[in-house]
Amino acid sequence: MPEIDALLGLSFCLYFFDNKQHQLPHIHVKYGSYELIIAIEKGECLEGYLPNKQRKRAEAHIENNRVKLMAMWEQAVAGINPGKL
Repeated sequence: MPEIDALLGLSFCLYFFDNKQHQLPHIHVKYGSYELIIAIEKGECLEGYLPNKQRKRAEAHIENNRVKLMAMWEQAVAGINPGKL
C-alpha cells in the first residue's frame, strides 16, 4: 500500500490490486487511527470515518487532483507502483 501523498496529517494511499471490494476507483485516507475510503471520480465516502475538518480537506485535495489520481489508480490496480502525487 504505497502512500502517494501526505497533507496536514492526512495520509493518502492506494492499495495494489484493490478493485474487488468497492469496485469504484477509490483512495484510502488515514488520519491518526481513522481511515476513510473515498471514491475518486465523485468524491463520495464509501467506508470508514474521518473527523469533519479532515474529511473536507481530503475531499478537496482529491477533487483538485482527480485526473492524476485516476491515472495513479489504474497503475495501482495493475500492480504497478503509482509513485507520488
